[in-house]
Parts: sequence; C-alpha cells; structure tokens
Amino acid sequence: MRVRLLACAALLLAMLVRPDTAFAQARTVTITIPAGVSFSVPDVSATVTGSPGTFRIVFPNSSVRGNDKLTISVKADTATFSGPGTTQIPASKVSWSATAIGGGTGSPGTLSSGYSQVYQSDANPKSGEVDLTWRLAPIAAAGLRAGAHSLTVRWRLEAF
Repeated sequence: MRVRLLACAALLLAMLVRPDTAFAQARTVTITIPAGVSFSVPDVSATVTGSPGTFRIVFPNSSVRGNDKLTISVKADTATFSGPGTTQIPASKVSWSATAIGGGTGSPGTLSSGYSQVYQSDANPKSGEVDLTWRLAPIAAAGLRAGAHSLTVRWRLEAF
C-alpha cells in the first residue's frame, strides 16, 4: 500500500513539474517593414504623398495560434522632425491610409507620441500584408527651411 501511494505521489509530482509542450512552444512571425519613407515637397501649401507610394508590411509566415491576432502599431519617437533651422515640422502632419490584403483590417491614422494601430489580423493568421500610403499635410510654418528633415518612428508588433 505504501509503495503504491509513493508511486502515485511521484506520478502526480511528475505531472506538475513537466511543462506542457503546447505552452512551451514559441510563437514566431517574420515581418518585413520597409526602412523608411520620404517626401519630396515642391509646394509647402499642398499635401504630398510619400515614397515609396506603396509601403507594404508583410508577414509571410506565422505561428500565431488559436484565437490570437497580430497587431501592428506605430508612433513618432519625437514630436517634430529634425532638420535645418529653428522651425520644425510637427510629426502630426504625417498620416497614413491602410489597405489590408487578405486576413485582417487596416486602420488609417496620424502620427503622434502614442501608438496608433495600422493593422490587425484575423484570428490565427498564417500570413498577411497591409499597404500604407503616407501623406505629409501642408506646412504653414514661417521660418521653415529647405533641406533634409527626418523623423524616427517606432513599431510595436503584438500577438494576443
């Protein structure tokens, strides 16, 4: 009787300590995001579309499981572009439209200091794409100088 009790206790302990392989498997996704977008501004009073015209974010394979969804968000690292002169372009002058290509929803938005969603996949995505079209709104800023202005953005990728 004592041997059987010890065997049952050992089996119970082994079940509690052994990791469940379903939870131990890593969830992986490979995402390709273009390095940047540029705006050529011949007229500061007009909206300008960014280049490349189609800024495509792609994930060709994913091991996100169950009802989990993949969400892609973006934010500006600073409130303004850096560039020549003392007058800077606000990050909020940059906006995007988003078109999901199968398996999700694109969300339009405007850059800010907080994360804004650009894409959310359907549940359990195997792959997906979203095309963003970036726009720079007219800039009515006295003292703005011509030259290279830049802004760094930060991407957040989540599966939940």
